[in-house]
Amino acid sequence: MCKARILLILAAVSSLVGAVSCGEKDVYDPERHKEIIRYVSPVDSVDQQHTWQLTENRTYSVSIDANVGASRLEIYSENPVESTEAELMSRVFVSYGQTVTLSVSMPALLTTLYAALVDDDGKYTVTSFSKTSRSVSFSSPIATKQSPRLATPRIMAYTYCYEEDFPEPGDYDYNDVVLRIGLERTGQKTMDIHATLSAVGASRPITGAIRLVGYRYQDIDSIKAKDEKTLNKNVPSTCMEIIKTEDILQRGRNGEAVVNLFLDAHWAMGDDLPEINGDFPRYKYNVSRSYSDQYDITYAKNVTFTVYFKSESNLNNITLDMIDPFILAYYTGGVMETHTDEFAAAQTLYEYNTLSFKDLPWALKIPTRYFKYPLEGVEIGFRKKGYMFGAYMTVGHGFGEWCEDHRNYLDWYLYPEDNQVF
Repeated sequence: MCKARILLILAAVSSLVGAVSCGEKDVYDPERHKEIIRYVSPVDSVDQQHTWQLTENRTYSVSIDANVGASRLEIYSENPVESTEAELMSRVFVSYGQTVTLSVSMPALLTTLYAALVDDDGKYTVTSFSKTSRSVSFSSPIATKQSPRLATPRIMAYTYCYEEDFPEPGDYDYNDVVLRIGLERTGQKTMDIHATLSAVGASRPITGAIRLVGYRYQDIDSIKAKDEKTLNKNVPSTCMEIIKTEDILQRGRNGEAVVNLFLDAHWAMGDDLPEINGDFPRYKYNVSRSYSDQYDITYAKNVTFTVYFKSESNLNNITLDMIDPFILAYYTGGVMETHTDEFAAAQTLYEYNTLSFKDLPWALKIPTRYFKYPLEGVEIGFRKKGYMFGAYMTVGHGFGEWCEDHRNYLDWYLYPEDNQVF
């Protein structure tokens, strides 16, 4: 799409959804808003039943073999004593002979899971089970008292990709902010949040946070950054306008627990940026393969937060489907939050009007840490009148095909066009 037409459409949308009025008459026209966004959309027809979910959340009852002497139960994507690709999906602490209930978030494509009982010597007793099972036992293990292939398990993480322009249509490259987030239960009352800021393709200031869905501010004793490393190191005071403190634990509008991830994405991603009176260069990071006055390439920024809960109640059921990473940005004098579709109406830190019609969302959750996001200016997947192009356009595995049918093409994110992705 030509740049001039994009600017014209965005100007029209801005006039429709901005917080403006003429006398007592509200000029916002929701139907016109829908019409414009659908006109710009890279997909002809979006499945109106779409939930934009590529994951499933399932609950299992697991019988702990009293003869194993296990202190931990862990769920993996592959057999941890054989595969170096096995990823830890859930961990709970157990005692001999009990039956525990736990929840697991997993890619919808996954069909077989692996449960491991881990003893105090770090030896694994493993059994496999179908994801559709309700109960799991170790009566016929496939491995007994063996060492894992990896001394330190790889934590399963999901990739979260955002468009910065909510409620205006974006350019659908989903690289304005790219996060990789994983969870790791580390104790009866503790959980680590592993977060990586991989890319910032936004052009304006962006703030980031994580809502712990279902947990109140008062349910948390504290949240601490590992090695006191955060993404807000020496942040200029001018960046503390949306979230006004560097405190990691924040209270949401409805009393929910919120993690302060970064006050300014560009500052968090930049390396030794020159700062004068709060101003600093706003490069686009890791969205182009070349350096220029506008683009830069740097290493991803990692941070680990340890959440100390006051009670272990329900922690066996906290999964990646129960966290809500979102970004915030100023829009026409107010602050708008961009969430994945399942949490689109959250209004966690700010109150604003949400949209109720179905088209492409402003955020996607991809169930792998290895997702290759589109380069700047490359649509994630275009499908108009049967034609497809973009970063994910393989026929039979296309993003646009998934948009039109939410029940199929769930593997589209495994088929990138290598010259179109970072």
